[in-house]
Amino acid sequence: MASITDCVVEGLKYPFNDIKKLLGFGILFVIFDLITMAFTIKTVDVTRMIIHTLEKTNVTSSTLGYSHLPHWDIYLAIAMLIVGFIVSLFIMGYQYKIIGFSIDRKDDLPGFEDIVGMLIKGIKYFFVTILYGIPSMILLFLAIMVTNNSSAWPVLMVLSIFVGLICYSVLIMALNNMVAHDSLKKAFDFREIIGNISNLGWGKYLGTVIFTVIVFMIINLAVGIILSFLTVIFAAAINNQAIVISTAISVIEALFVTSYCSVFFNRVCGSIYRESVK
Repeated sequence: MASITDCVVEGLKYPFNDIKKLLGFGILFVIFDLITMAFTIKTVDVTRMIIHTLEKTNVTSSTLGYSHLPHWDIYLAIAMLIVGFIVSLFIMGYQYKIIGFSIDRKDDLPGFEDIVGMLIKGIKYFFVTILYGIPSMILLFLAIMVTNNSSAWPVLMVLSIFVGLICYSVLIMALNNMVAHDSLKKAFDFREIIGNISNLGWGKYLGTVIFTVIVFMIINLAVGIILSFLTVIFAAAINNQAIVISTAISVIEALFVTSYCSVFFNRVCGSIYRESVK
């Protein structure tokens, strides 16, 4: 049985097995990041236009009607939001395939030929992730609702974090179980999920997850510091080009770093399942 270190080291090496496919995956993150940036900018513009309308007319926020809204800008923002969500589904679909390749001990990276299949897999991945996040989100919502109650608020916040950590820990094996059987309902077969974790051992399972998350965070932190340093250098050298510099750095990070970390993390997740069913 492979050790925790073996699983993580293999996951770190795996993305380099096919650089072209890794960069292909990175392009999806680039598209998503660019859409997110454009959506943020457009949302700020819409907000400014609405504030300008409120200041220059007799209209108030309560009487603001449809005719006062910047229709085209709102439609464009909504379109960006929809397209961004669809791109995120393709990203999750590819993550689904990476887990499957890991479980099947395949050394190459998945291809992009089955677009429809990848979208369907992404929808499954998204659906399971959302459902497992609901319990902690409910507790967080309750904590926000009772902020005036000084005794209940911290208790609900701690419970929200605790439940969130538990759900996330189980979610990883749930996604693995779904991918292994290519069945959505297997993501909620708690007897089998808990059984797989027990087969591996809760200590090793949680240890692998925690160690992987720590390595993931270290990589992102290190790269974040380097990119921030580069941003400062470019900003000092190039005047009045903040958006261009920010966009270029974001593209570099999405293309090389985010894609690498995503492949690494999901590869290790698949390895965890593979070890649990030996």
